[in-house]
Parts: sequence; structure tokens; C-alpha cells
Amino acid sequence: MGNDQHIVISVHPNQHGCGYSIAAVLEKPLDKKAGRNYGPPGTKKLIYFIDDMNMPEVDSYGTVQPHTLIRQHLDYGHWYDRNKLSLKEIMNVQYVLCMNPTAGSFTINPRLQRHFSVFALSFPGSDALSTIYSTILTQHLKWGNFPAALQKSSQQLINLALALHLKVAATFLPTAIKFHYNFNLRDFSNVFQGILFSTPECLKTPQDLVKLYLHESNRVYRDKMVDERDFSLFDKMQIEAVKKYCEDMEDTLEQTKKINMFCHFAKGIGEPKYMPVQSWESLNQLLVEALENHNEVNSAMNLVLFEDAMCHVCRINRILESPRGNALLVGVGGSGKQSLTRLAAFISSLEVFQITLRKGYGIPDLKVDLAAQYITAGVKNVGTVFLMTDAQVADERFLVLVNDLLASGEIPDLFPDDEVENIISNVRNEVKAQGLMDTREACWKFFIDRVRRQLKVALCFSPVGNKLRVRSRKFPAIVNCTAIDWFHEWPQEALESVSLRFLQGTENIEAPVKESISKFMAYVHTSVNGMSRSYLSNERRYNYTTPKSFLEQIKLYQNLLLKKRKELTARMERLENGLQKLSSTSAQVDDLKAKLAAQEVELKQKNEDADKLIQVVGIETEKVSKEKAIADDEEQKVALITQEVQQKQRDCEEDLAKAEPALAAAQQALNTLNKVQATYCEVIVHIQVDILCTIFTQELALLSTKVSKINGKPEASLETEARQRFQSAKSHILLLICVREFSPSVDMNNRLYLCVY
Repeated sequence: MGNDQHIVISVHPNQHGCGYSIAAVLEKPLDKKAGRNYGPPGTKKLIYFIDDMNMPEVDSYGTVQPHTLIRQHLDYGHWYDRNKLSLKEIMNVQYVLCMNPTAGSFTINPRLQRHFSVFALSFPGSDALSTIYSTILTQHLKWGNFPAALQKSSQQLINLALALHLKVAATFLPTAIKFHYNFNLRDFSNVFQGILFSTPECLKTPQDLVKLYLHESNRVYRDKMVDERDFSLFDKMQIEAVKKYCEDMEDTLEQTKKINMFCHFAKGIGEPKYMPVQSWESLNQLLVEALENHNEVNSAMNLVLFEDAMCHVCRINRILESPRGNALLVGVGGSGKQSLTRLAAFISSLEVFQITLRKGYGIPDLKVDLAAQYITAGVKNVGTVFLMTDAQVADERFLVLVNDLLASGEIPDLFPDDEVENIISNVRNEVKAQGLMDTREACWKFFIDRVRRQLKVALCFSPVGNKLRVRSRKFPAIVNCTAIDWFHEWPQEALESVSLRFLQGTENIEAPVKESISKFMAYVHTSVNGMSRSYLSNERRYNYTTPKSFLEQIKLYQNLLLKKRKELTARMERLENGLQKLSSTSAQVDDLKAKLAAQEVELKQKNEDADKLIQVVGIETEKVSKEKAIADDEEQKVALITQEVQQKQRDCEEDLAKAEPALAAAQQALNTLNKVQATYCEVIVHIQVDILCTIFTQELALLSTKVSKINGKPEASLETEARQRFQSAKSHILLLICVREFSPSVDMNNRLYLCVY
């Protein structure tokens, strides 16, 4: 059939497929004709190639919605538009259905099956496969100008590859755990896809061709296997097949046991040539250089490139370099799937894209992200790796889009119509440049082919539980359209190198001790793995010890070491500070002892002086006591005298009160005296007053002496006071005398006595 008469559209149903989704896929290439008629563009015929027809889920009523829709169209020539609820007549279309007898529902509605001619396609025979692949390999060697001896050995290699493939397919059968052990023609083709990477520089002798085949068969068959028993059995089968079909290969087999690795960067990063790796040291040097370059332009990755890790980098890089190469990396958490994928993508000059989950992230958001990557890969022609992990599958329906991307490259309703037109217009010039017709279908096919070539998918899933097995059954493209690289538990050498690498950054540990610690850590991890296997065989229960557990062990050791070191350092500092305090305290105590000795001498002298002073004070105290006793006696006497004086004072005040009227009368009489009488009185008064004064002075002197002893005042001051009182009394006496002389009627004797007293 010519492309100008027919259009072929591939449709890949999955377990979540429903009638609405399949109708959207089937209607997309149709154009509206007259009325309610729809059909392919122009006068062409449209052929729907529906792969895995039995994959959609059977509902509770025993029906399959996509099957019912196709049956309706085949029976009546139409189906319904669910949005407008209108009839659509579908014209000029045909169906070619395919089914996998080992997966899916295994049942097809007889009302649908009756419309088809059924053919059973078996695996091609040995002769057919030999003819096909010998032609392919011969043409490659011939057009590549390989040595003649190498070209003659091509048929020998075909026989070897075919025999090994048939034996592997018959020996390694799928089980519940090894669900992916399904070795078919796709795997056989992948072996030769790797051989076609070779160049005359790579292969020079038939032995080199056998080495390359052994490497490619390891990548296709051995990388899928899950345990050591399968590894040993496969290696044995491989050696037996080589010895059977090839001669003089013992040395070659011995060399392959040491190292047999081909990669696209063996001659250096940026020089893509599929060449053998000469030694693990040279490979490590190349990968370390690539890692340093990666860390300069991207977020830094702290990787330990032991032998197993380097092998995985080469495997992932080989997958990414393959046409439409997609990878399924299976391993427990912490195996390094994401980090090694990023490094391999950097070596292949590919960008890495991962979705960023957020609240409410769903199918529409994933479609937006995938549409952006489609534009980057298909329009801008930029190589990209779409990296997806278990944790990023927030909804199992995400895998519907991934399944479509892997199977056909076309995701239904990924772009709106206007965006599709923009894409077609952007790639039209490139389509013309390649000498193709710039029709809408040709431009879209060119865009999808470039997307499938430039957009690589790397799925990083965990084998724990049955989730991966269920996903592979529901979404077969995850296994069928990818190259599987199974990450196993780290070997002893890897554990030691990883632990030693992390311990190198730990301070205050001697080098020999670090090596011993790394070996002990590896021993602990491997012993736990052995006990976990025993626990599984005895108790039928799993205990997973992953590389992440080993890294956590190293981190725990470093944290505990740091914590204990801080505690010991704090205790040492505390001890040193205590010793310093004790030393300084001892010096201070010595100084205080010296000061105390000097002060003790002074204290002793002061105590002696104080004792003497106490004796003196005691003597003086006795004297004072005696004087106090005398003073107390005198005080009592003075108190008696004071009482007497106070009594006499009161008597005198009474007499004075009585004499005051006479005094007033005398003053009046004195005012009546004339000069003669005054002269007379003066003479008389002087005579009598002198006598009285003499007597009165003597009495006052005696009285002042007694009073001074009583009051404690000086005798001179008392005498002066007595004289002042005498002068006052003197004037009163003079007045009384005058009154008596000139006033005989007044009784002056008593008044005079009082005044004198």
C-alpha cells in the first residue's frame, strides 16, 4: 500500500482505557465531511492499528468499553458524540487489531471478533531469523569496510546469538517475582542494535566481534536478571555457546572475565565512539572528570564511583545513546538510580527534567509539563531525559500518559488544535529540507518521530512489593518499550569504597583506622543481609536492607562520633579548667598562708596589748566604782538639801508676797522725802547698812561654800552671784530704814529681817 492512499494510526490501549478516551483517539485524525459524515483527509483510507486490544479492563458487567465502541462502528457504521449527543457517521476506515496471549483479559466479545480474520503469529523460525539478521550484520560490516576476516565470521556470530537466545528464552521463564523474564524478538534485535554501534576502529579481529557480542548479550539478557543464581546460570550458558560455535576463544573468555565493557565515551567525554574500555582505572578517571564537570554547572552530586556504579553509568549511557532508547531502572531506595542517570545524561549532553509535585498536581498539570518537553524535543531539537520515580507517581493514571509516550509517542489531547497548527508550521521548513512532502500528516509524523528520538524516558522504580508487577501488567509499554537495568545490592568492594570515601571527610581518625572501620561497616551490612535472607527463608517475612540503610549507618556513625567527640572535648576542657583553677587556687592559698602568718604575729602582739589594757581598765573601773559609790551618797545628801532649799524658797516667796505691800508703801513714802530728810537718811542708812553688810557678807560667804559643794559650781562664781543678790538686798534694806525713820507707824523689823535673810 502506498502512503498516498492510506494513513496508519497506531492506538495503544491500557488498563485505564474507556470508551470516551478511545473515541477521542480515533476521532483525532478524522475530518468533518458533508452533514454528519466524518472520514480521513481527502480520498485516503485510514487504518487503525490497535495494539494490545485485550488490555482494557473488563467491567463488572463483563463488557469492555473500547471493544463495544469498535463493535458499534463495525455493526452500524457510526458512534455518538458524547458532548453534543449527536450521531457521527465514520467512513473509509479499517481496523487491524493485535493481542498478546500472555497478558490482558484473554477474552474478546464474539460479536466483535466475528468482524475480523484471525491469524496466529508464532515466533519466527531459526532459518528466518538467521536470514534476517545475517543480512543486517553483513551489510553493516560490508558498508563499514571492516576487515575481511571479520566479515567472514558474521554467520558464525549469528548462529551463536540465535542459539543463546533460544536457550535463554527456554530457560528463564517468567514467574510472579521475575515477571519481566519474557525474552522475545525485541531482545534479540536489541543485541544487534548494540553491535551496529561498532566501527572499524572498534572491531579489528573476530575475537573483538565475539567480545562485543558478549557485552551486548550481557546488556540485554543479564541486566534484567534479579539474583546470583540466574547470573551464574547465564554465564555458564554463554561460555558453553561460545565454545560450541567459536574456536580458539579461551583467551578471549579469560579477558572478558576481567573487564568487558563498551561505551560511547571510552575515548573521552564529547567524543562519541563506541569503543571498549581498556581498564577500570581509565574508566574511573573519565567518570570522575565527567562528575566534576557536571558539578560545576549543576547541583553537586557526591558520588562514589566504585566498579558496580561505573557499570551502571555505562549501561544507562548505552540506553540513552540508542535510537528511541528508554530505560527502566529497578532498584531499592538509595541505589543511586537518579544520580547515575543524571551523570549518564550529562555525558550524552542531554538535559534532565523531573516533574515537581505540589498540592493538587494532577493529570492536566502533567500534560502541561509533557507538552513543554515535546516542544523542547520536537521543535527545538534539544535532547532531554524525562526522569520519573516512584514517589512522583501521585496518581496511577500518570502512567497512562507515560505508557502512550513509550508505546507510540502520541498522547491524546496533549495539545489544543491551535498549538498543533503552530507545531506543524514550525517544522514545515525542516520537512521540506529533507525532501518530504510538507503535508499536515507528514509534518506531524516528523514532529512525533523527532520527539521519540530526542525525548528519552528513564523510570526509576522499586521492586519492593507487587506494585511494579501490577504496573507492568496494566501498562505493558513500561516493560516492553524500555531497556531494563536491575540494580542489585552493593558488593563488598562497593560497601568498603563508599564507607571509606565518607570517612575520608571525617576528621581526627587515623588512616589505618579509617580503613578498618570501613571494612567493619561493610561486614555489618553484609551480615545483616545474610540474616535477612535467613529470616525470609525461616519466617517468610522480608527485612529490606538497602544501600540507603548503609548510608544511614555511615551518617549515624559520623553523628555519634561527632557527638562523643564534643562530649569528650567538653570534659577535657572542663578537666583542664578544673586543674587550672586548682593550680591558681593553690597559689592563692600559699599567698594567704604567708599573709596569715604575718598577721598572726601582729595579732599576737595586739592580743598582749589588749590584755594589758584590760588590766588597766579593770583597775580604773574599780576606782570609778568607788567614786561612783561616793557620788551616789552625796547625790542623796544633795537631794535632801535640795528639798530643804525648795521648802525655804517657797516660804520666802510667801513672805515676799506679804512684804510687797509694805514695799509699795515705802516707795510712796520715799517719794515724799525732801532734801534735808534725804541727807539725814543717807547718814543713818550708811551706818546701819555697813553693819548689816558686814554680817550679811560673812553669811553669804559661808553659804556659797556649802552650795558649791552641793551643786559642783566654782566658788568664785557663787560669790559673784551672792554679791549681786547682796546689792539688791542692800537697796531694799536702805529703803526699809528710810521708811522706819520717816514712818514710825510701819513695823519694819520683820521686813528688815527678811531682806537681810
